[in-house]
Amino acid sequence: MIKHLKFPEALIQRLCDRAPMLMVGWLASVLLLSGCSFFASSPPRLKVELRYDDKPVPCGTALGMSGGGWYLEHSKFYLSEFRDQNGAQLKLENSKWQTDNVVLVSIEQKDCWRGGEMPGNHQIRFSKEVDLGTIERLQFVLGVPMSPVSQNPLTQPSPLNLSSMFWSVQSGHKFARIELSSVSDTWAFHLGGVDCADNQSAAQPCYKANLLEFELTRPEGAANTLVFHIDRLLKGIELNKANSCTFQPGESETCEMVLNNLHESVIEWI
Repeated sequence: MIKHLKFPEALIQRLCDRAPMLMVGWLASVLLLSGCSFFASSPPRLKVELRYDDKPVPCGTALGMSGGGWYLEHSKFYLSEFRDQNGAQLKLENSKWQTDNVVLVSIEQKDCWRGGEMPGNHQIRFSKEVDLGTIERLQFVLGVPMSPVSQNPLTQPSPLNLSSMFWSVQSGHKFARIELSSVSDTWAFHLGGVDCADNQSAAQPCYKANLLEFELTRPEGAANTLVFHIDRLLKGIELNKANSCTFQPGESETCEMVLNNLHESVIEWI
């Protein structure tokens, strides 16, 4: 015969009152013991945004300069060698857009693809051990550090193997590729190593790397976005094909203006 046990009503009430707390404690224990990553934090990151006249540039938007009607065809650039105010390296998370030291920013949207390019990348993802909240000054380079192995795109990990970001197989990377078009004209800015011969030995880097160093002071507020101001880059430049800067003969005056503009708050941390 089964005997029914009768618990004191006071004990039953106390157990009912504590049931939610007991359940939370049990659930937390299960998650910890199982190694669940439900509460794991995502890698620290900075968004990257393209702006014109201090406003974001949506895909397909006409830019009001040199008579208006100019559209962004390409906007890609490599950033590398991230360091803090003490010179300590800030490693990146490896992905198809990043090595641990170089990231390719590609501010292009799907319906703006040209020539089958990959989808755009609008962020810089750092390794989990990086604490962006402690960074008072952010240092980085616009470009790809030159080395004997940085020449041949066929041997590079992604994103260094993107053929549209090479001068040629032997001549090294384009560090930045900005191209605009209108109904009747085009304009381009290609930054990278120059004075590189097509048959140059891989052990002999380009004569002039054109690596540009930046150091940005932490702003007040969110401090979670790097802004690339396209209008500041093009300040004083008359847009037409003949006035492009791809470091070809006869382009020195335009290239000097664009490089000077690059140092005038073209990249901003907000």
